Amino acid sequence: MDSHWEKVKQNFKTRLAPSAYQLWIDPLQVSQGNSNELVLECPNPFFLHWVHNNYLPEIIKEFRNVVGQLIQIKLGLIKSRPRQDISAPQIQRVLPDIKRPDGAARLLNKCFTFERFIVGASNRLAFQASRALASDDTLYSKTLFLTSQPGLGKSHLSQAVGNYIQTNFRSNRVLYLTAEDFANEMVSALRRGNMGQFKEKFRRQCDALLLEGVHFLSGKDKIQSELCYTLDFLADQNKKLVFTSPYLPAEIPLLRQELISRLSGGVITPIDPPDFSTRVKILSSKASDHQAKVPQEVLEHLATYVTQDVRQMTSALDNVLLKAAALKVPVSLDLADEVLRDFQIVSQKLRIEDIQRISGKVYQISVEDIVGKSRKKKVVKARNLAIYLCRHYLQKNLKELARSFRRTHSTILHSLECVERDLKISPKFAAELEHLEKRLQTSSRWRRCLQTETPPISSG
Repeated sequence: MDSHWEKVKQNFKTRLAPSAYQLWIDPLQVSQGNSNELVLECPNPFFLHWVHNNYLPEIIKEFRNVVGQLIQIKLGLIKSRPRQDISAPQIQRVLPDIKRPDGAARLLNKCFTFERFIVGASNRLAFQASRALASDDTLYSKTLFLTSQPGLGKSHLSQAVGNYIQTNFRSNRVLYLTAEDFANEMVSALRRGNMGQFKEKFRRQCDALLLEGVHFLSGKDKIQSELCYTLDFLADQNKKLVFTSPYLPAEIPLLRQELISRLSGGVITPIDPPDFSTRVKILSSKASDHQAKVPQEVLEHLATYVTQDVRQMTSALDNVLLKAAALKVPVSLDLADEVLRDFQIVSQKLRIEDIQRISGKVYQISVEDIVGKSRKKKVVKARNLAIYLCRHYLQKNLKELARSFRRTHSTILHSLECVERDLKISPKFAAELEHLEKRLQTSSRWRRCLQTETPPISSG
């Protein structure tokens, strides 16, 4: 089959723009399936989803033309390497073209700098506080807590602090890691009897601690206690501390009061969704990064409809550019509309009750099942997805979700983490979420909101 696949690839190479071919066709790897079946392996779930929706029918057609018969083609993920023995020392994986700073648990993204951060009314305070902390401005505290919904820039600012310190204070040692990394490293140190080295690393060998996702520590009492001691030591030494989370410290369930106090002891800066002018600036900056000429009307059109998540915003722009390259057509409003329809932007006028009802209908269970005590697999999946949609599309906080789903804060947090984890590893789960989103958007309430509250997507 390898020779047939090479011929198919050559046919695509002559038809597609070079960037589209190199991005979506060339990385596919052939893996033999059952008889009369071919498996094309993709590097990640997003890649698989994109190829399935945009190229699979054409791939099947080309194979039939080359082989002379219909071949069943499936998409799969490239098999990962065997996991290392967990008892062996963990080695930091080095990313290409990025130098690992000494002593850091994770690598800083060198693109995340203050110069590349687009400042607007929604994030100005967070930007100023982050830059002041990094540059030793005495007007601000040495402790900073950045909080926002996913995709609004808290990780960018956190790493910008680290990059600034490494560039301007070269002798300072920066530790950038997630709370999960901290917990795993502490557990590993306890098992190996190396707590002395652990404490030395995080206390005496650290001038700036950047800790992402502190809500992960919910319910982990021993790790919270050790972090409290570490933070006390670093604060006494006047070291710099940056924390991030989608939740305010007091919102995180099962967090010790001592840790809440320490996390809240500095400057707390929420980051809100960007306003329209800031969204246009962000999209314009991303277009410049791609060295792409995008009409102002297209930037403004995307900024009008994608409003809550910078990642989704830039993804929409990337999709417009990819479609333009694949179809060999200029970037236009028509193309932007196609992408917006693919993204299925959901109206904020949907209610929690609507999402619960439609989720139950999709999974053939009642709303009472969703908010009840059942632990059946189907019920738990529907419940978790409903919680996720309410959190990310309706911007509901933990308190509202806990009340509406009759659960504790910690259970709601666990449900959100389960969905985010499964979306990364399971294309089937991602497809189920996409199907549920489409059902939401075709509901009667969605149509009424679209007709009465939201301007229709233009047809050009």
